Amino acid sequence: MPEELKNSRKTSKILCCNLTRYLILILTLTCLTLLQMNSLTFNFTVICMSDIVDDYHRIQPNGTHWFEDSNMKSLVFSSMAIGGLLGLLIAMPLMHKVGVRLVLSICGVFSVVGTILFPLAVEFNFISVLAVRFLQGLGISMVFTVLGSVPIAWAPNNESSTFLAILSCAFQMSNVICMPIAGFLCESSLGWRSIYYLFGVVTTLCFLIFYFFYTDSPKDHRNVSNKELNLILQDKTSTHKEPVPYLAICKDPCVLVTWLSNVGGNLGFLTLVLYGPTYLREVLHFEVQGTGFASALPFLLSAAVKSIAGQLSDRCDFVSERVRFTICGIVSRLGLAIGYIGMATTSSTLVAQIAFTFSIAVSGLNIMGTVKCLQLRCKQHVHFAVSAIALMAYVIQFGAPILVGIVCPDNTPEQWGWLFMIIGVIVFITSAPFPWFTTAEPAGYTLPREKQMEIEKQEELEEFC
Repeated sequence: MPEELKNSRKTSKILCCNLTRYLILILTLTCLTLLQMNSLTFNFTVICMSDIVDDYHRIQPNGTHWFEDSNMKSLVFSSMAIGGLLGLLIAMPLMHKVGVRLVLSICGVFSVVGTILFPLAVEFNFISVLAVRFLQGLGISMVFTVLGSVPIAWAPNNESSTFLAILSCAFQMSNVICMPIAGFLCESSLGWRSIYYLFGVVTTLCFLIFYFFYTDSPKDHRNVSNKELNLILQDKTSTHKEPVPYLAICKDPCVLVTWLSNVGGNLGFLTLVLYGPTYLREVLHFEVQGTGFASALPFLLSAAVKSIAGQLSDRCDFVSERVRFTICGIVSRLGLAIGYIGMATTSSTLVAQIAFTFSIAVSGLNIMGTVKCLQLRCKQHVHFAVSAIALMAYVIQFGAPILVGIVCPDNTPEQWGWLFMIIGVIVFITSAPFPWFTTAEPAGYTLPREKQMEIEKQEELEEFC
């Protein structure tokens, strides 16, 4: 750390035993988990909201409530994806200018409003339901980008994989926490509406803490000691805000192959996230509370697998970075495809549940494969590369309900079998190029502009000679 930076910093007397970065890690993980939980609530409560239909028919016995229309329910699922997509397009360039802290806090506000107002919107009309789901989508629009950016700012180089693994556990922990709580409250006297109020209040409290404690750089945090700052900055090259080379990134074969791999991976993972409770309830015939715990178990295993993989990735320095992220990518995608094909070809409830659990458990390694690859390749521009993955994810979230509505209109095991077979094949095909065309070498566009120009001149001179 430069001596002038050390002398200019003002630190607090409370230095958290040189572990402030871990408090930042836990706080960010909590906030990302809550954003995901808020977006997942409808995925579960859809199986225990029949009271709104009963209340509607007491007033209009011959009418049809939107909840009875599968196409309208699909729109409710998709409206969140539209919010995430539009929010990402606005928030990504905004984050490049103002940082993670402000943008993620704004996302938290949208998520809280959408979650707390959902029960009221259900009583009002269908358009209001779409509106609050849209707000929940705005809330999760920056989750992918944040989990790719925070480790770069706050993690020492030898802890970056662990930070990435733990932050990405938000996708799993949200299900682990949300599903059992939702299952319990759905069958309690408090009812399904209490889930939204509880999650909304907790999200508000956590984001208030986040706003006042988080900083975009450890240099600016008063509770980061000079010793800890030196550890975080060790072997890191100082980066200045530069224009993002959008075209160069979009033409990079390594990035393109990684994006392609995520198309299949996100389709597989998000289908299970969106329709896991429905599949367990309608096809495997679990009870409501049992559905909550059966939905949560695979995500708990996935978080455990991912955390172990992150630790191993940071410690196995005798193996190249490329080998490490390639192994994670292959295991994740191949395991997901095998699980889907297993669910598609079995008539056994037990085998289907095992395949369902296995698919989700291994899919957690995806982040350790693809996002780690993008971190190494794109460096300071990783926020754009990861945002593109989020963009694809929201497009998939919008399209998945339409695909499910077409292939599985009656929720029969045969229809779900065809859906799972289609998705399994897509996962396998889109993931096949990943091991062959990726690299851990930083791209030329990550170098300072002066260095890039120097290299270009040298190449021109060599060609001339």
